[in-house]
Amino acid sequence: MFNKMSIINKGILTHSFKNINRNFNKNPEIAYTIREKIPSPLYITTPIFYVNAEPHLGHLYSMLLCDIRNRWELLSGKQSYFTTGTDEHGFKVQIASIEKGYDNPKKFVDELSLTFKNLADAANVKYDRFIRTTDSDHYDTVKFFWNLLLKKKYIYKGEHSGWYSISDETFYPENAIEEKINIQTQRKMMLSKETGKEVTFEKEINYYFKLSEFYKDILKILEKKHDFIIPRSRQDELISELKKMGKLDDLSISRPSSRLQWGIPVPNDPSQTIYVWFDALLSYLTGAAYPSKKFKSKWPAIHLIGKDIIRFHCIYWIGFLKAANITLPQQVIIHGHWLSNGIKMSKSIGNVVDPIDIIKYYGIDPVRFFLSETSVLEHDGDFTEERLFDSREKLISKYSNLLMRSCGSNFDIQRALERYGKMNLSRIKMEEFPLFDKSVIEEIKQLQDELNQLAKNIGKSMENFNLHSVTNNFIRILSRSNNLFQLCEPWKLGELREHQDLVIYLSTETVRILSITMQHVIPELSNAVLDRLKVVRTRRTIEFARVGADEAYGASANRGGDHPITRITKRTSSYPDITIKHQKAS
Repeated sequence: MFNKMSIINKGILTHSFKNINRNFNKNPEIAYTIREKIPSPLYITTPIFYVNAEPHLGHLYSMLLCDIRNRWELLSGKQSYFTTGTDEHGFKVQIASIEKGYDNPKKFVDELSLTFKNLADAANVKYDRFIRTTDSDHYDTVKFFWNLLLKKKYIYKGEHSGWYSISDETFYPENAIEEKINIQTQRKMMLSKETGKEVTFEKEINYYFKLSEFYKDILKILEKKHDFIIPRSRQDELISELKKMGKLDDLSISRPSSRLQWGIPVPNDPSQTIYVWFDALLSYLTGAAYPSKKFKSKWPAIHLIGKDIIRFHCIYWIGFLKAANITLPQQVIIHGHWLSNGIKMSKSIGNVVDPIDIIKYYGIDPVRFFLSETSVLEHDGDFTEERLFDSREKLISKYSNLLMRSCGSNFDIQRALERYGKMNLSRIKMEEFPLFDKSVIEEIKQLQDELNQLAKNIGKSMENFNLHSVTNNFIRILSRSNNLFQLCEPWKLGELREHQDLVIYLSTETVRILSITMQHVIPELSNAVLDRLKVVRTRRTIEFARVGADEAYGASANRGGDHPITRITKRTSSYPDITIKHQKAS
């Protein structure tokens, strides 16, 4: 992916890296503020997923959002680099491995990390690197970064006392906790306001990061860089929260090794283990080959995260990077969580959706399409099997159906292409098609215009990870084309070839262009459709996503063939609607 730069760009890159190396020897942190004057690939990251349990639907959703954006960039002829991975250290993993009977946490995380890789494979997620925080180069990155901040005097050692959550693996300030009573036990509990997890008061020796020094910088960045966080509402909420706080406390970034053994040791101090979130966030730098000379050819990144880890990415991470004088991420994209029938997923109530199970039953692309169609970053998604089934049905009744109708044995696709392939349909006149009324002619012209603008519009939507818009437009254009096909009844126009060929031409062009522009969302299905239309592989890029851009397809496309997607039996949901049960309980 990175070896296709022009010779000129390679020369610039080599020259830039020589300068970086020269500066790095004198002052390492300065080297990473140098910007090459060449286009860098888009660097897209999922959060690295915590391995204290097997992957769920939310993990799949994060992977797919990034995979779809990455595929779009490549489809558009751009460079892109996509990483995902697993966060494998910390107290929760240490405890979980013991509870599962493992004598070594590494064996435990090896198995769980593989389940995340298997999920990516099952969902046709094509990442460039799967990062594990147990990777040797990640250890090197963390140690280098720690020593850099220590040298710059942003890290110091001190006694820490505060409210600690084992579940969240973080300390919370006094204003971020609240007292509640457990209804069942009547026990008073201190909980994090943000996550609802229990906290206990702890006192210990830790290393600290001087986060307090970056309060004004972080607030200024969020106020001035208006598109730093998407959706914007999340950025406004964070700005408001920071202003209410009025300051940031220094951040504890280590734990006593007597309590936490499973992690990266603090350099030159084996009595302390590096805090799991400090370790995990640096995986983004590891993915970009920090601190090697390759780093600047990949950085900065676009991070995609769930709404529960905003503070870590949009406060702590900014502070770490500012301290190291490293360019900030381009953007942080924040998505909601997934509910099941309107209820938060929980093993105890039996509504946790198994992503592998639904992929096996419904198919890879229907699941990819459903999660994209229901994706609205601002809101939580709500999974039901009925909605997934209905979403899959659209791909059959609208997409596959238009293909099969257009490839009817009574139609001649190649003749239609020869007749209209070089024609601008916006110039056709009513008198040339006496059987079509004015509304049909106008619909043909408007449909052509919409198809010609489609790739551009998708590109705009993809910049904001707005997959809901992409899939809605896909279905809307299919509905429009199916309605036009039904209205014109081309099967009755055998004696009027000009009329018939016009309908077949626009129908097949609709299917072809939609298939090209949906390869990032439904890669297997869209390519199966393009195979049926006999579109050659080299003509499936965005430059061919215009009416009339390809006249060399369609040969033998109407000589029979099965639907590229077939119907399945509507099964009784494996994830029952428990809403009524919950309403009764409350």
